[in-house]
Amino acid sequence: MNPISIEKNMKVLIVGGGGREHVILDMISRSKHEPRLYAAPGNSGMEKLAKCVNISVMDFEGIRDYCLNEKIDFVIVSPDDPLSGGLVDVLEKAGLSCFGPRGNAAQIEGSKAFAKNFMKEEKIPTANFEIVENYEDAKAFVDGYKDEDFPLVVKVDGLALGKGVYICQDRKEAEEAINEIMLDKKFGESGNKIVFEEFLTGPEITLLCLTDGTRVYPLLSSMDHKTVYEGNKGPNTGGMGVVAPNPFFTKEVEEEVFEKIVNLTVLGMKRIGREFRGCLYVGLMATPKGVKVIEYNCRFGDPEAECILPLLESDLLEMMVDISNGELNYAP
Repeated sequence: MNPISIEKNMKVLIVGGGGREHVILDMISRSKHEPRLYAAPGNSGMEKLAKCVNISVMDFEGIRDYCLNEKIDFVIVSPDDPLSGGLVDVLEKAGLSCFGPRGNAAQIEGSKAFAKNFMKEEKIPTANFEIVENYEDAKAFVDGYKDEDFPLVVKVDGLALGKGVYICQDRKEAEEAINEIMLDKKFGESGNKIVFEEFLTGPEITLLCLTDGTRVYPLLSSMDHKTVYEGNKGPNTGGMGVVAPNPFFTKEVEEEVFEKIVNLTVLGMKRIGREFRGCLYVGLMATPKGVKVIEYNCRFGDPEAECILPLLESDLLEMMVDISNGELNYAP
């Protein structure tokens, strides 16, 4: 793609229609460049700031054709499904400039098996894991798991709206989890593989990093509350609240995270031909044995973005365009 320059009143389309997209839209609307804003599909609240067009986030041809017909200058692809599905690739092939990783880089979220194997190859600290591809192997793994090693974390390989993680306290719960995933097909094809992980303990840390594939600009650290009930009880949700900045993200922890995780992730993805440009979500846990990666996402987290982005003092549109051009140049 040829570099794009920011112009007054440039046309910007945001793909998505949730709370995360609403706050991105709000921040973009504050840009000094006064962009003309569009959203696909958007929502009724976003109509105050943008023209909403009724196009599904997975209608790649529809989005592409609308952008070409409307002469959209810049597209911000926000949700995980179209990113993992390769919407950025489709739009760039049509000559459109985008914020968001291409499909092969978005697999860092789209496949937990890929992410775990990538971390193993790059020597990035994470929980011990085992990947299985059928029910028989999953059942055998659970049957052979030692009682004293529970809890056991069970994850679906693919996208599951942030809800494909089970923290199983005993063998019975683990068996119920693999039955739901692989027999009942609760998550469809996303559950064709299962990742088993050791259970880690410690404070959780979320770090959203803007990156052009080489340089990294970290946003404010945060901590989201995921379990349904007070006292960290009950099943995981997609996130129900956020604290920012994260009180456990000390200077020492930050140095450890960048040296052993963030820099290795960004440069490792580039090395294997999956350059990541966009927002890299790094989910961490500060364990007694050091900080380890729980998960990656290929986009802004929600609800984290709703808390963090309004605190950003820089022009978000400028930063996104710079990332698209591979020219991120902001000091943290």
